[in-house]
Amino acid sequence: MSRLTPFARRAAFAPLLLVLAVAAEAQNAAPAVVTKATADLGFVQTSGNTQVTTLNFGEKLTQQRSRLTLQQGFAVVYGKQRDSVITSYIGANVRGDYKIDKLLAVFAGVGFDRNTFAGIKRRLEQQVGLQARIFAGAMDTLRVEGGGSLTQQLGTDGIKSDFPAARGAAAWRHGFTPAAYFQQNVEFIPNLKTTEDWRFNTESSVVAPISSNIGLKISYVVRFDNLPQPGFSETDKIFTTGIQITF
Repeated sequence: MSRLTPFARRAAFAPLLLVLAVAAEAQNAAPAVVTKATADLGFVQTSGNTQVTTLNFGEKLTQQRSRLTLQQGFAVVYGKQRDSVITSYIGANVRGDYKIDKLLAVFAGVGFDRNTFAGIKRRLEQQVGLQARIFAGAMDTLRVEGGGSLTQQLGTDGIKSDFPAARGAAAWRHGFTPAAYFQQNVEFIPNLKTTEDWRFNTESSVVAPISSNIGLKISYVVRFDNLPQPGFSETDKIFTTGIQITF
C-alpha cells in the first residue's frame, strides 16, 4: 500500500476544520432551518420469454442553516436477468458547505461507492474545496468547484490503492418553469500520483412536474475511467427513468 504525503495527511483534517467553523457560527445565533428531501424511484419487471428486473432508487436530504448547508445522498442501481445479476451500483455521500459570502463557499465531505461490475469493491473519498457561484439568474444557475480528495480504493481483485487526487466540477441548471428544469453536472478527478489515472463523470437530467410534489425524471449518467481495473471497460453508461417525489 502506498503512503500518503504529509500534505495529504494534513488535508484529511480539513473536514474537521469546517465542523469547528460551523460550531463557532452556531454559537452566534440560532438561524432558521430549511429542510428539503427528494426521492427518485424507477422499477421495471418483465416475465415470460424474457425475465428482467431493474431498479433504481435515490434520495437526497438537504438542510440549510444560515451560512451552513448540509447534504446527504444515497443511490442504488440494480439489474437482474433471470438468475444472473447484470448490474449493481451503490453510492452514498455526506457533505457540508459553509458560505463565505454571496459568491464563495468552502465545502468538505465524504463519498462512498461500490461498483463490482467496474471492478470496484469499495471506494472511499474525503473531499475538500471551494465552490463559486458564477451566475444566478431567474432561470439559470451555474456553479463551479475546485479542490482535492484522498481516496482509499479496493478492487474486486483484492488490490488496495490509496492516493491523493485533485477535483474539478461544474453544475448548470436551467429552469423551463419554476418546477420543470434541466440539470447538467460534470466532474473531473485526476490521480496526483499516477498521471494516466483520471476519471470524468457526467450526469444529465430532466424533471417535469406532475403535481406540486411529484415529477417525472429522466437521467443519463456516464462514468469514464482512463485507467480502469484490469479486465474492465473504461466507460459505464446508465440511463434511468422514473418519478421524483419532493417533500
